[in-house]
Amino acid sequence: MIGVWYVQMNDFYFMGQKIVNLLKSEDPEYELLLRSHSVPGFPEKEYVSYMVSEDKHLEYLDFLERELIHILELNPGQHFSLNLDQQELEYDATLEFLCKIDVKLRVNLTIEITELPPLKRHKDYPMTINVDAIRDINLLGYRVSLDDVTQGNNSIGNILLVMPYIHQIKWSYVHVLNRIPNASIEGLIQFLNKLSHQFDLELVIEGIEASEISDWLVKNNITNQQGFLFAKPAGVAPIKLI
Repeated sequence: MIGVWYVQMNDFYFMGQKIVNLLKSEDPEYELLLRSHSVPGFPEKEYVSYMVSEDKHLEYLDFLERELIHILELNPGQHFSLNLDQQELEYDATLEFLCKIDVKLRVNLTIEITELPPLKRHKDYPMTINVDAIRDINLLGYRVSLDDVTQGNNSIGNILLVMPYIHQIKWSYVHVLNRIPNASIEGLIQFLNKLSHQFDLELVIEGIEASEISDWLVKNNITNQQGFLFAKPAGVAPIKLI
């Protein structure tokens, strides 16, 4: 039933990529990555088409509700993170969808807010980020993460605006690799690490592909990491714990 249904939704399905805490070998988290059998990698054009139209987004949420509950029920106690685009925060249906998830399952799910600003606002708010929507997600009992901080709409200023309602920030190494000097990269990571400690946030560094980078992070007390060094995306129904 699930398989036949998502073929009608542009062949969408999810894979998971492990997020490790190198101080704890047990209980890794998995970021859910949207994929399509018809398009290699992330199906960006197809995904955007479901984001920009509120009516089409309802179709996507229908898929998401079925698939997400299916994944959570197949992996009891396993923690996942789900990406939501900031355009999705503009639609009332997104919060309604999150309300439908059983409270017992919500504790196993982090809502990861991506960095792209909304293409069209449906709500009136004076800030550059939808603080009320992020607060409401937090109040429903979800952990909330800001993805790709310092990129797009997830600026340092916007982190400060939503600070009371988030639990985690993520920063991607690949965005700056070979673009700025290593000393500047290290300085930026150290700044984010200090910021996360100051506000009691979890910092995850993504895009880790080399052991020397991982080792440097550990020496600087950054143990939450994600990347091909640890695992490539894999199936999640159910996930294979290795």
